Amino acid sequence: MNQNTEQLRTDPIGRLLFKLSLPAMIGMLVTALYNIIDTIFVARGIGSTAVAAIGIAFPIQMILMAVSSAVGLGGASISSRKLGKGDDAGAAVTFLNVLVLVGVFAAFAVSSAFFMLDDILKVFGATSAIMELSRQYLSVVLISSPFFMFTLAASAMVRAEGQAPYQMKVMLTTVVVNLVTTPLFIFTFGWGIYGAAWSTALAQVVGSVLMLRFFFSKNRRTELDFQWRKFRLRFGELKEIMAIGSSSFIMMVSQSILFVGVNVMLGTYGGTEELAIFAIINKFMALVGMPIMGIVQGMQPIVGYNFGAKQFDRMRETIWTAMRAGIAIAVIIWLTLQLIPEQLMRMFTTDANLIAGGVTAIHVLFAVSFLPSVQMLVNGIYQSLGKARVAMFLSLSRQTLYTIPLVFILPNFFGVFGVWLAFPIADAMTFLTAVGMAVWDRKLLFRPSEDEIEAKATNL
Repeated sequence: MNQNTEQLRTDPIGRLLFKLSLPAMIGMLVTALYNIIDTIFVARGIGSTAVAAIGIAFPIQMILMAVSSAVGLGGASISSRKLGKGDDAGAAVTFLNVLVLVGVFAAFAVSSAFFMLDDILKVFGATSAIMELSRQYLSVVLISSPFFMFTLAASAMVRAEGQAPYQMKVMLTTVVVNLVTTPLFIFTFGWGIYGAAWSTALAQVVGSVLMLRFFFSKNRRTELDFQWRKFRLRFGELKEIMAIGSSSFIMMVSQSILFVGVNVMLGTYGGTEELAIFAIINKFMALVGMPIMGIVQGMQPIVGYNFGAKQFDRMRETIWTAMRAGIAIAVIIWLTLQLIPEQLMRMFTTDANLIAGGVTAIHVLFAVSFLPSVQMLVNGIYQSLGKARVAMFLSLSRQTLYTIPLVFILPNFFGVFGVWLAFPIADAMTFLTAVGMAVWDRKLLFRPSEDEIEAKATNL
């Protein structure tokens, strides 16, 4: 057992959760801020039409992210429990199975997207005004997607062993590369939307190189390596990886379908201006969710490891600590969005109509945006415990069961306002669903340790 896994067993929970969550939170916050700044560069350097075009391309990127994240999270859940049981060799084999799955999916998904690119863009809501720009952007980004998919999957496995600080370094480096090259390519070289695309592609390649360097470094401190001589393709384990990760996959794919539905309805009841507003707001939606996902990622290896080690008191303490921290952060972000929406919109544009429409959309869409943090945390707990079906249902609840139907129904009565209104209604319903499931499974999620059961029996 190395030092990284030993900390999951012995370190104080508050300090350990902070140590593992902070790198992921910083990395994700910086990534979210980068996406905002990158959109500002595109809006100022190319125009709102380009912002709308990238917004149309985003759901396709999300599907590729969904595949790699699902495989990585599924493998990480299995690895955490194996490490908790002292099976370091088994955890390494799981890692190799994860890489094989990602490679197969990357080859299939990217080649399929290239063959059907125009048809996909039309289905995803691209209008004639933005079709060419969407095609130009996505054709470049797809080339580098396999590198990005590898980085995402490998990052999840690294976190499973408690190596979150290195993942943060990788994310921060890619963000810096992006922030430097995007204005250079757009403003200095005059590449337009190709500049934004090549900047993203370059950052994705850099991220994968850094991740490979970690695993091949002589000074690495990990049991997860590329020892292919130990590799055995375990179909049962592949099935378990996909089952556990399926909840995250469905959640992200559902989010992609949601974005497609929003774009279609905005195109029907509005136009390019409304599409641009949503493309901007979409960046703030990531800002709301990413810090919570950072806490989830820090929480999961601790919960999974201590569940495997049968240290249920530590598992329970981790869950409560993560809940308090996640809700507090979500409330702070919610207050910021509600108090300064006009200033946020002015960062992207000086168009009065775009600003006014964006302010209304932010007020309505983010009305109760702090509530889904509970669903994200509860879902992360079920993933850590290998409860794939329950995690899948929770993932489905927000986008598929609630938001997507509302996005298609409400605009028929309220027009564009109905699109924005769908989100807070779905957020409230999602919160009630997650709380109800956590209460129902309280004996599992807040299970007492054997020492606590014995102490209680003695007192009786």
